[in-house]
Amino acid sequence: MQFKEQPDLHPGASKYSRGMRSAAILILAAGLVIFLAAAATTAVARPILQTAEEGETIFQTRCAGCHTIGGGKLVGPDLMGVTQQRDPEWLAQFISDPEALFAANDPVASALLKEYNNVKMPNIGLADAEVAAVIAYLESVGGGEPGAAAPAGDDTGQDAPVVGHPSTGELLFTGQQPLANGGTACQACHSVNGTGGLAGGTLGPDLTQVYTRYGENGLDASLTNIAFPSMVGIFADRPITPQERADLVAFFKEANQRSPAPAARTWIFLGSGLGLMLTLFAVLLISWPRQRQSLSERLRRGRG
Repeated sequence: MQFKEQPDLHPGASKYSRGMRSAAILILAAGLVIFLAAAATTAVARPILQTAEEGETIFQTRCAGCHTIGGGKLVGPDLMGVTQQRDPEWLAQFISDPEALFAANDPVASALLKEYNNVKMPNIGLADAEVAAVIAYLESVGGGEPGAAAPAGDDTGQDAPVVGHPSTGELLFTGQQPLANGGTACQACHSVNGTGGLAGGTLGPDLTQVYTRYGENGLDASLTNIAFPSMVGIFADRPITPQERADLVAFFKEANQRSPAPAARTWIFLGSGLGLMLTLFAVLLISWPRQRQSLSERLRRGRG
């Protein structure tokens, strides 16, 4: 049995439905185009100054402890003109993940590491948008040449330098004298030779030779604007005072002078071990012939 196809009783209704669907698709497509155009316009219209302002805030709180812009070298290089000196992609990668470039033996990163006494830039945990903001700020401040750091207490209106006392700095380091604003004592995470034997924390590096690596200006800047991730949370609301910074820097300078360099300490340790070994060997040479004598021989000699 065959069934005949029934004629469409409402041909106008089908055409109307198809027309409605086509109109709805066109409306959605037009809405999507308008939305994307508006988003692109907003992104283009956003002034670089706003991004640069955000970057300035990040720079002052996270970067200024190690870098200046036109003020000379500190722990790291002066960043005046860095956006003209470095490839933008390289600069973004170095800010966001410097350890990756060090691990890859990147030639520029390796040269910086050598120039700045093997002090590695830490990963300060910035998001991509924050990195872009910092680069925008560096670009906005100009493309001049790096300058020389102005000495403290000169005729630029700066206050006279604060005099530090090594003995007070050692008390602050060990926690025997608390920091004025309640920060954690350095020895909780670090150690320095000569401040209590094996005492000291291991979370951070040994600071015995930190003065050699950072220098006076670098140390003071690092303690002024602390940017190391493990320390930011501790000292963000508990800054170290200028006098405490001076005392700690003076203590690190003295510890640096009174303690041998790591290579010298290694030779001292090896020399001490060799001396002990030779002493034990000499004692063994003296006592060994007596140990080889039999009991009867020693008794006969004793009678004689």
